[in-house]
Amino acid sequence: MPQTPFAPSVAPQSGNRAASTGGRPLDPTRALLTIAEHRVGRRAVLSVAGEVDISTAADLRTAIETAGTRAFEVWVDLSETTFMDSSGLHAMAQARARLADASIQLALICTDGPVLRVIKLAGFDRIFEIHPSRSDANHAANA
Repeated sequence: MPQTPFAPSVAPQSGNRAASTGGRPLDPTRALLTIAEHRVGRRAVLSVAGEVDISTAADLRTAIETAGTRAFEVWVDLSETTFMDSSGLHAMAQARARLADASIQLALICTDGPVLRVIKLAGFDRIFEIHPSRSDANHAANA
């Protein structure tokens, strides 16, 4: 399945229009966050790259919730996420609650580094299923 880029909605600048999602043009000079969705059977895998902060957290929440409408399980791969603040944590918690209401599983893939440290400091490692790699997540799902 092709990748679906997801970034904040912005107006194109002087014809500099990148790929779009849902009719929203993407401006690669502005996007601090990209989210690509891959489908693996009944699972949606979101690859999140860049920074998740107050200006991009709502986009992450929307991407997770939207993926949940098309899948029975959602993995959020944060391996390429370079920064996350409390607004990103809050957005993931909101999305998790909505998915749980629909009986959709949510798992995070997050390697050691600053993003995992923030998740652990906030205690979110107790509420999210977290795996260090997609391979580990796949083994856990098939166990």
